[in-house]
Amino acid sequence: MLGPIFALAVAWAIRPLILPLWAFIERFWCASVAPAVTVIRMPYALPWGVSLPVPVPDLGASGPSRAAWMTSAVLVGVTLLLAVLLRRRHLPLSLALFTLAVVFVVGAAGFTPLLAPFPYVIPGYIQSMLLMGLTLMFMTPFMLMVIYYPLDFGLGKKVALTLLALTWLALILPCQFCLQAFVINGLGLIALPVLFLLFGLLLDIMGLVALYAWGMSWRLRHE
Repeated sequence: MLGPIFALAVAWAIRPLILPLWAFIERFWCASVAPAVTVIRMPYALPWGVSLPVPVPDLGASGPSRAAWMTSAVLVGVTLLLAVLLRRRHLPLSLALFTLAVVFVVGAAGFTPLLAPFPYVIPGYIQSMLLMGLTLMFMTPFMLMVIYYPLDFGLGKKVALTLLALTWLALILPCQFCLQAFVINGLGLIALPVLFLLFGLLLDIMGLVALYAWGMSWRLRHE
C-alpha cells in the first residue's frame, strides 16, 4: 500500500520544481557557451486550462545548403565504407555505423522536394522533447511501483532508486537538449533527425534501465 502512495506523492511533489530548475540549468549553459543566447519560455497549454512555461534556448537554424549536402554525402559514404570494412572483426561497431548512416539518410529525405517542408525549428523541437521528458519523469515512479516495489527490497532502497531515477532525468534532460540546440544551430536542421532518433529520449531511458539494473543487484531484505 505504501508503494502507490509514495509514487503518487513523489510525482506530485516534483511537478512545480522541474521547469524552474531546467530554466536555471539552461541559462547557466547558455551563459557559459554563448552569452548572447537567451532562454525563453514557450507556453504549452494543457487540456484543462493550465499552461506550462517550457524553457528553451532561443536559437535558430537553417535547412541544409549545397555545401552541407555535399559534406553529408561524403560523411555517409565514409561511414558506410567503415561499416563494410569492420563487419567481420567488429560486427557491433559495424552495425552501429550502418544504423547511423541509414538514420541520417532517412532523416535527410525530409529536406528533399519529394516530401513536405521540414516542420521543426529549434525552439519547437526542444519544447517537444522536454515535454516528453517531463512526462517520462512523471511516469517513472509509477513504473517503479509496478516493476520494483513488489520485490523484497527494503523501503529505503525503493525510495533511493526512485530518487536516483528522478535525479538522473531532472539533470540530464536540460543539459542534453540544450546541447542539442547548439549542435543543430551549428550544423543545421539536417542534424535534427539523427539527434532525435539516436540521442533523444532513448539515451534517457537507457540511463533508467542502467539504474534499474543496479537496483536489482542490491541485497534483498532477507538475504
